[in-house]
Amino acid sequence: MLKEPDIKARRMRRFRGVLRTVVLYTLLIGGSALFTVPFVWMIGSSFKVDREMFTEELKILPRRPIPAKRSPYLDARTFSKPEEEVFARARPMIEEILAARPRPEIPMGVIGEKDADELLLPGVFHRLFRTMPLEDWDLSDGELHRRLDVQITPDLLADVAEKARRRLLVGPVRVRSIDLQEKELTEGLSFADFWSVAEGPAELRDARDGRGAVVHYDFSAPGKQRVVLTRRMSIPFEVERLQRLMVAITPDDSWHDLRFEMEMNGRLYRTTRDETTGRIQSRIITLQEHGPADAYNSTRMRLWTPYKQKDSGPEYESRPRTVKLSMIVDENGALGAWGHKLMRNYRKVFDYVPFWQYVLVSVVLLTFNIVGAIFSCSLVAYAFARLEWPGRKLCFAVMLATLMIPPQVTMVPYFLIVKNLGWYNTLTPLWVLNWCANAFNTFLLIQFMRGIPKDLEDSAVIDGCNFLQVYWYVIMPLVKPTLACIAIFTFMAVWNDFMGPLIFISDQQLYPLPLGLYALQVERGTDFGLMMAGSLLMTLPVIVVFFFAQKYFIQGIALTGMKG
Repeated sequence: MLKEPDIKARRMRRFRGVLRTVVLYTLLIGGSALFTVPFVWMIGSSFKVDREMFTEELKILPRRPIPAKRSPYLDARTFSKPEEEVFARARPMIEEILAARPRPEIPMGVIGEKDADELLLPGVFHRLFRTMPLEDWDLSDGELHRRLDVQITPDLLADVAEKARRRLLVGPVRVRSIDLQEKELTEGLSFADFWSVAEGPAELRDARDGRGAVVHYDFSAPGKQRVVLTRRMSIPFEVERLQRLMVAITPDDSWHDLRFEMEMNGRLYRTTRDETTGRIQSRIITLQEHGPADAYNSTRMRLWTPYKQKDSGPEYESRPRTVKLSMIVDENGALGAWGHKLMRNYRKVFDYVPFWQYVLVSVVLLTFNIVGAIFSCSLVAYAFARLEWPGRKLCFAVMLATLMIPPQVTMVPYFLIVKNLGWYNTLTPLWVLNWCANAFNTFLLIQFMRGIPKDLEDSAVIDGCNFLQVYWYVIMPLVKPTLACIAIFTFMAVWNDFMGPLIFISDQQLYPLPLGLYALQVERGTDFGLMMAGSLLMTLPVIVVFFFAQKYFIQGIALTGMKG
């Protein structure tokens, strides 16, 4: 029977063991969560629109898209919630001052005056809080009221209202021919008169700033609504020479579907992908038919919206030099809005660049590099580990010494060799080195092969195998785990290689994925959501390989410390 002190000691040891386990797992889980945050942020950012990337508060998840029922309108989510203590004191003063000020241009048909003031209050406060000295907010009520009365000007109210206002604006329309003849079709015309509402609960009004026509629509009625704007246009050249048609619009962040149809030469053309009104930045939508120079294997950034023929018949516009353009806004629900937002940046990655061509080049490089690394490294390692030949130790020492040479030192000489061999601007310099036995991979295999019993090799020789047959039928099956590690390490290095293609490749047709995404960043560097989507697509294969080959990663780490 255990004595009382022994029982206490056992309980204490058990408690310490449990405590050690809890602390260990807490640290592991906490560390994993900490290092996962950047990846989760990248995933969340790949779904965001431009304005969500630069906010006062760091938000990992994208903002919920809310389809607007009526437009124009004031966006209640434009301004963040003010600091409660200071705002509670200043709010009645700001409300009193706003009541005595003339209202800026706000969509009163959509929102009442009281509700408009309620939405503008946070914006006015944020503007004042950033411009007024901090000590002014500690003044007495009377003095603070006088300071606010001076600061709240009509221009300030107009700026705040403009920041919160959302409107669907249709601006100038231009056409361009294949020989670069260009004309603005809306020149000298009222934008509201240029278009006509062919269908739907909408009306057009010219914007006060003269930038275009504001589309006032109301989707509050039951059922799915649609607005169709049309214009029959005369162009200064034959429709066969039409290269592109450009429409300037400012979306209203309503997340409805937007597409275009064109009628000419008795044919109906329709855009191959739907746009969305889920942004607020002005843009020019370029409608352009696919041609031989714009095929999908081209490396040009496809910033245009392609259209294709859908139908033909006498009911479609067929007069010479005449094009009928229709802009269609289809109401979207919450699910459709989420679908647009989640897929927006990923669609742009596939639409703007030849993504799959870049992937194909990367796969070709992976195949050549992995096969070359496995074959050359295993053969050289077999010679060092299992064969006896003069100067073996000296050559082994020289090979290990090459690990001490930084790749930056050999970069220029290697480039000159590649250039003189005529390999510049080809894929050859990106895979040929892995057919020359990488020193690190060879060292891993040597360490593993030295642990293989000599008796297996002797038995194969007795059975009539030469040294190459011993290498292929005896050694290679036994070193498969190490070969898997080498394949994984080679995959990681080649898939993420950016410097090599940047130095040796100038033809975009030969760009692998890292360099192709860099070209996307050069063209669209300010679209960080687009960049995060492209980066995530590039990271996914690495994550998949890691999850399916975790044990080989661990074996690779263990092999680097194996004693010879």
